[in-house]
Amino acid sequence: MKNNEVNSAYIARCQRQLKKWNAPLDGWYCDDVVDIEEENSSDGLYTCELCGCTRVRFIHVMHHDDYFEDIKVGCICAGIMEGDVLASKERERLMKNRAKRRSNFPNRKWKENRYGGFSLKYQDNWVNIQQSRFNQNHYGVSCNGKFIWKHKGRPITSFLAATYAAFDLVDPVERIYEL
Repeated sequence: MKNNEVNSAYIARCQRQLKKWNAPLDGWYCDDVVDIEEENSSDGLYTCELCGCTRVRFIHVMHHDDYFEDIKVGCICAGIMEGDVLASKERERLMKNRAKRRSNFPNRKWKENRYGGFSLKYQDNWVNIQQSRFNQNHYGVSCNGKFIWKHKGRPITSFLAATYAAFDLVDPVERIYEL
């Protein structure tokens, strides 16, 4: 499929699948965007639930108030569902840029602070990483008045994991799908 073109056959195929599920054809909106590489440590990609494309890295979680479940799709299918392919492509572009920022974030110059932790100013926000005084295998992260000891449901057990948790606090995915 060419960059600026979604052919009518592709649109019809997606709409046929929605009809088959008795799902609405329009009125969908993106509720979340998930970077599969960030969520899974493997190099696997996701399969679009609508068109069956097996090479989806950024999953657009589509929601409709009159449908009983969310549908997880790729960029073009998300655009078809919401009636705005350009908006879904923009979300995808912003997610790719965020993924690059996230992969570079741990390599930034962290300064040791007077409390034995590490600090960094990023996007006009101070981010701090502190090792626990009680358990040397646990780290805490703070930014914008929020302090966490767990990231994605697990204790933060290394400085590298703490940097990723810090990035998610200072540059959350929610910013992208709220634009």
